[in-house]
Amino acid sequence: MEEIIRMQENLLLLRRTVGWTAEEFGEKIGVTRQTINNIENGRNKLTKTQYIAMRSVLDAEMVQKPEDTEMLKVLLDVLVDHPENYSPESRSELLSKANMMAPSILAGTTSRADVSKEWIKVAGAVVGVGALMGGPLSIGAGIAAVNVWLAKSVAESKKKSKKNKE
Repeated sequence: MEEIIRMQENLLLLRRTVGWTAEEFGEKIGVTRQTINNIENGRNKLTKTQYIAMRSVLDAEMVQKPEDTEMLKVLLDVLVDHPENYSPESRSELLSKANMMAPSILAGTTSRADVSKEWIKVAGAVVGVGALMGGPLSIGAGIAAVNVWLAKSVAESKKKSKKNKE
């Protein structure tokens, strides 16, 4: 599934955006720091189960701390859930700016809340405030995206299973 590939390609940035070390993120989803590092570096493929666990943890974080996770919401939408809704130039610019801002969260030199406030200004300037406010960036949309993905995945598995039986 494309969402899994996009998640793996952007996992390091997403994790830094939340401010978690590889060890902290691994503990939250039930894997080791090394597993997270191997996924981020492309040595291991992100599995469906790991993807679901990661999205569940990230979605829960966005529900619990909505004011601190604006950057995460936008990045998930732009890089994982709906990249087709953004021009390649906008995606590239947002990715570049996020890569400059996210390390300060993990380093503890600034808070997630402060970065989120600044991020909304930056992202709004790149893609337009209307696109951010009117787009599919609600927390429920992220959860819905995972649910749609799960439904597609289950349907594909049933088709494969049916073909194998024939």
